[in-house]
Amino acid sequence: MTKINKKIVYSIMAFTVLVILIAVNQIIINNYDLSVYEYIEYSLPLTEREVNFLSEKETLYFSSDKNAPPFAYIDNNSGQYKGLVLDYVNALSIELEADIEFLPKTWGDVAPSVIEGSSDMCDIFPSDERKKNFIFSEPIYRLRAVVMTGDSSNISVPADLSGCRVAVPSGDYAVEYIRNNIPGVEVVEVADLLESIKLFDKGSVDAVVGDEPVLLYFLNQLDMKDSINILDTVLYDSQVSIGVNKSNPLLAKIINKGILSLKKKNYVQKIQQKWFGISAPIMEHRVPARLMLILTAVISGLILIFSVMLLWSYTLKLQVIKRTEELNKSRNNLQMTVDALSSFLICVDSEDRITSANKSFCEYVNISSSSMHGQYYKNIPLLSNIGIKTSSVKNNEFSFLGKYYLYSLLEMNYKECSYLIVIEDITDQKISQQQVLQQNKMIALGQLAAGVAHEIRNPLGLIQNYCYILKTYVMTSNPVAKDSIEVIESSVERMDGIVNNLLNFSRSGNGKLSCIDIKKFINDITSMENKFRLKSNITVSINCSKDIKFLTIEESMKHIFLNLFSNAADAMPDGGKIIIDCVMEEDYLYVDFSDAGCGISDESIERIFNPFFTTKSSGHGTGLGLYIVYNEVQKLGGEIRVESHMGKGTVFKMKFPVVKEMRENV
Repeated sequence: MTKINKKIVYSIMAFTVLVILIAVNQIIINNYDLSVYEYIEYSLPLTEREVNFLSEKETLYFSSDKNAPPFAYIDNNSGQYKGLVLDYVNALSIELEADIEFLPKTWGDVAPSVIEGSSDMCDIFPSDERKKNFIFSEPIYRLRAVVMTGDSSNISVPADLSGCRVAVPSGDYAVEYIRNNIPGVEVVEVADLLESIKLFDKGSVDAVVGDEPVLLYFLNQLDMKDSINILDTVLYDSQVSIGVNKSNPLLAKIINKGILSLKKKNYVQKIQQKWFGISAPIMEHRVPARLMLILTAVISGLILIFSVMLLWSYTLKLQVIKRTEELNKSRNNLQMTVDALSSFLICVDSEDRITSANKSFCEYVNISSSSMHGQYYKNIPLLSNIGIKTSSVKNNEFSFLGKYYLYSLLEMNYKECSYLIVIEDITDQKISQQQVLQQNKMIALGQLAAGVAHEIRNPLGLIQNYCYILKTYVMTSNPVAKDSIEVIESSVERMDGIVNNLLNFSRSGNGKLSCIDIKKFINDITSMENKFRLKSNITVSINCSKDIKFLTIEESMKHIFLNLFSNAADAMPDGGKIIIDCVMEEDYLYVDFSDAGCGISDESIERIFNPFFTTKSSGHGTGLGLYIVYNEVQKLGGEIRVESHMGKGTVFKMKFPVVKEMRENV
């Protein structure tokens, strides 16, 4: 069983128990006016403390009205105190196994006797006012109070009593009720209800208020039913309880246990037949227990079925939410993976509009994903060279803003992604290829230079030796011969310098540091650059001290100056001047390389170090020269910046850190 199924079963079980408890509670309320908790509490036997309380009391005293038939009255013939309430209290005495004695009093003295402590309990209507002095038991029966008037009276409802004189037994709940609910009534309090009727018969009062069964009993005895009118609207209809002193809650609890026991035996229904006949005017109308049980079972079953369906629906909803979250998580993970790719991924629909793109592409074109959605793909400059309908599927190459790209086109056949464009930046790969070609060219050139130098040096040595012999044995008095020998010697020395330069150029650097004389190094580079020999109208001025020694990677410095010389020569097609200034200050070597060329525009100056960027016509440069210069300066830990003015020339300002050991030696 899965966790979800267990959860459903436990939920249904818990809800079933809850429904059963609610149903049982409703049945108990209907039958006993108690909650489940109260029912259980009052169904328990008397506790040891409660039994001890009854034993200590020995006798409980119950006070009630002595003239309120059929509830409690003294029979005129037998002198016996009897009535329905007394029968009920006697049954209660048996249930509690406690001795209860009766104290008949006028009603006005009943409640005060309990308050004062001369009686333990009495039958009483609960009210807010009486709650100040009494604790009320569970109700034992219901009782209605009615209004009696003359048959020709204008009083038709209780509210019409306002402004009338009304007779009420002293201390009766009706006195409190009338004063709180019907203003303007003059209440005339009397000893009992019989005296109230006699006052009405004499015309001393306009109406009589009393408990319905008691009033009807006296009217039958006095044979006055035909001359009076009892209002159809009752004054109130309320429960009657047993009241005990507020200081005695334990007795109230004991009495409640006895009352519940009598309710279970339907005792009130039994004794009401003795005093009222078949009808049950003092019992509250209740739904029959069997019918209540059936209704509760049906309603509980329907609620249970509905709850099961609701729980099942909720569980399905949770499953859908869970699966949706899993799909969203999977999609987010996929999106994160796609966004992490350096390649550009663009989805295009059948109408050539962008539906989505990965993070790398959005950042490159500086357009948010939401803004890009729905745009025609060729409106994006980078994609303008791509033809979806005309391109081959794979390995299509194009260049854009000095960079090279390779793209592939995949047909997806989805509504929101008919085509997937995958673009890779292959600029670094192209640069690597160009650098490999350049390195191979330099290696070949070095090998050629070494070979040429070797082949030239041998005959050059012979020429130098034989020139010495001629100088020794030939008559030196001949001026022509003397001048010729000097020219030969000068030419040999010059050729020897050229051969040494060729050999120095051919030596491959291994990336190790070597100490160079910066001025001599630049002179050697200058003499090796063919363009300067061919363009005699370009002059080079080197402002550099002879004693500047610099520990560096010689091969990197060679690449830097060769490319700067080449770039300067191209910028001065009609000749000009190159000035190189070298200064050693503290921890840095500063080199300024200036030309008097055409200059660089503001639009181009920020891009001159980009690979493949060139302003020269096709076939006259690869756009890698200054890129190589920048990378070699960076390799040496230096910095380079450019200052240029159109028509005046350009200055490359370089700054190289001096190696600490070399500085200390210098």
